[in-house]
Amino acid sequence: MNFEEISRFAQSHFTDGLVMIVGSGLSAAEGLSGMASLASHLQEKSDSLNDIDRVAWSPISKALEEGKGLEAALNDFRPSEDLEAWIGSETASLLLPQERKAVSETVNGRKTLKLTSLLRRVLVTNGSLPIITTNYDRLVETACEMAGLHVDTTVLGNFAGEFDHEKSCMQSCVALKRADRAYVLEHRNRATVLKPHGSFDWYRVGDSARSCSVEIDAERLIITPGLNKYRAGYDSPFDKHRDLANGHISRASRLLVVGYGFNDDHLQTHLLPKIRSGTPTLIATRTKNVAIDEIVSTGANCICLSQDAEGTRIDTSFGEFTVPNSIWDIESLAEECLK
Repeated sequence: MNFEEISRFAQSHFTDGLVMIVGSGLSAAEGLSGMASLASHLQEKSDSLNDIDRVAWSPISKALEEGKGLEAALNDFRPSEDLEAWIGSETASLLLPQERKAVSETVNGRKTLKLTSLLRRVLVTNGSLPIITTNYDRLVETACEMAGLHVDTTVLGNFAGEFDHEKSCMQSCVALKRADRAYVLEHRNRATVLKPHGSFDWYRVGDSARSCSVEIDAERLIITPGLNKYRAGYDSPFDKHRDLANGHISRASRLLVVGYGFNDDHLQTHLLPKIRSGTPTLIATRTKNVAIDEIVSTGANCICLSQDAEGTRIDTSFGEFTVPNSIWDIESLAEECLK
């Protein structure tokens, strides 16, 4: 395989039947903190904990000091509900100003999000491009709108939005057209953005979930790392977003995985078998990990692009090689391969 073959693979990949999986690596590329920075932030803010929560945080803190990652530490020492709520609050405290800066610069035209650069070159037909993200921030939604796509987050409304995936898809309808003897709905090109770990604009209001575009005094609905996320994942609206995501993965003709480290068991129950079944899969990441290496070695049609000292390392099940450009970055991938 050479660069020309990679380009042809990419050009045939970004068309009908594509499902995208977006992880924290893409947000990190836009200036948002990753897990290591979040762990440091929590350590710095732990003095604000009350005596009971400080005791519960102590073994987690020690594990972090010994070099464990945040998710591994929270898997070993499951936090209480109060401590988990504190972690969620501090996560928002760290990331929201960074998100605001990235969105402000984007809307004001001072920067172009990498995902926008890619989406402008992706064929989106009269259906919808499913994008599944484990991120809480709204950079995916912003990138889609800047690329001219309508965004369906399964929500009806902007300030007291209700979750209703069956009706929300109708918000992209722009016309009723006659086709032969029947009438059909014409929709704007759209992206369906699914967030099985929640979003910064999701809130618990009484016994129901609401979406609000402005910050309100209510519990944010985000699933923090660790063992508790598997329990919380069965609550609404997380469960519906997870089920819809799994359905899109099962029906996908091809997969694009961006900045995702393959560390979520809920998502991977459907994702890994889909890749191993031979579904054409392109993984783009700054840094590979052991999980990605194993996936590439067992996926017959799986290609991984990762950063290399000489440019981009390209791994496949039958070998690897390096090209002297940065196509592991989706912005560069769009410019170099989707002309």
